Amino acid sequence: MDQPFLLAIVVVLIGFCLAAFFITIEALFGELVEGITRSAEEKPGRAFWVGLGNTVFLIAIAIGLMSLAEISVWGIVPAVPGFCVGIFVAVGIVFGLAGMVHLIAGLVFPGKEGWKLQASGAGVVILACLVPYIGWFGLFPYLGLRGFGAFILHLMELYRANRMRKQEESPA
Repeated sequence: MDQPFLLAIVVVLIGFCLAAFFITIEALFGELVEGITRSAEEKPGRAFWVGLGNTVFLIAIAIGLMSLAEISVWGIVPAVPGFCVGIFVAVGIVFGLAGMVHLIAGLVFPGKEGWKLQASGAGVVILACLVPYIGWFGLFPYLGLRGFGAFILHLMELYRANRMRKQEESPA
């Protein structure tokens, strides 16, 4: 087989897998994805800057802890929290991207619902992020950072709501 043809097949298969992945994320965690979408839609600038700041800060902490594990006598002890911080960032970016896919799908395809909406939105986002240079180094990082920021903002909203609920329930 020809090399470019094989590459095209792999890219198409990865696109279908990513679309199915975003559909599954929304099916399993629909309420969380809705909240992330709402945060990204209501506060786009704030979501981006919160995402950028937290990503830089958390990745610096993870790298610092991992490098401390290399020179430390304790070895794996500092690496575990560093690994956990890295996993948190990765999970936040995945959920943030799912929220951004849902947001873009709602804007581009207002008449669709359910898994067709998510599949259409995922297809648009995947194709847009495959545009050389602008999509790779501009759109994809922007969507990831804005989605991660919306994820953090939504977690803060849930934390505040839970705290207010506990204050109302506790006897004064």
